[in-house]
Amino acid sequence: MQHKWKLTGGLAASLGLALTGIMSSAGTASADTATKTLDYTCQTRVDGNWIPVPYSRDFTTTAPAKVAPGQTFKVTFDSAPIKAVADFNKLLNNVNIAYKTPANAKVVGYKLTGGSNLGTAKQWVERNGTNFNIKSNGEWAGGVEFDFPNLEVTLKAPTTAGATLTTGAGGSSFQDTAFGWMRLQTQLNTWDPFQCYPDPAKPVAFSTTTVGY
Repeated sequence: MQHKWKLTGGLAASLGLALTGIMSSAGTASADTATKTLDYTCQTRVDGNWIPVPYSRDFTTTAPAKVAPGQTFKVTFDSAPIKAVADFNKLLNNVNIAYKTPANAKVVGYKLTGGSNLGTAKQWVERNGTNFNIKSNGEWAGGVEFDFPNLEVTLKAPTTAGATLTTGAGGSSFQDTAFGWMRLQTQLNTWDPFQCYPDPAKPVAFSTTTVGY
């Protein structure tokens, strides 16, 4: 025999509110998308000598502005397409892009999505705690535009309200780069590195998520 339950009055309203609260807590927070320009500190080597190189890149990041304590949410990092100047780069390889997730949020998972003009090259993620470095075994000619995959990271917010969860570029030095490649120079025909890390004098937050109700 099948029983049908009918809820009326205050009990129905009370349960309805409770279910609404549960669904809101477990649901996906609405996300905001913002594009930021990051100025790097960069250098390259020419005929054995290191020289500074002015360089900046745009990053578009999608993340919720606010999440509930303990809520799981996603952050997507999208770097602008890469197009090395052909006058200085005959070929480039060992391309890498580094991101950093909040130290006060737990990493639940991550994956790469999309990308264009990558041919048969493979891309992968090397993770070190909250730092994520996207690398590739591909090689491209200077002047050819290609777009690395987006990095999508699933995070879990801390269980107490009031925290601020900030993302940005990884890397902190020329030994721990945030962006760069190896380049075959057009004039000297030698392979030399192009290395970048975020300018510490101009910190840029890609996204900011607050934890609260």
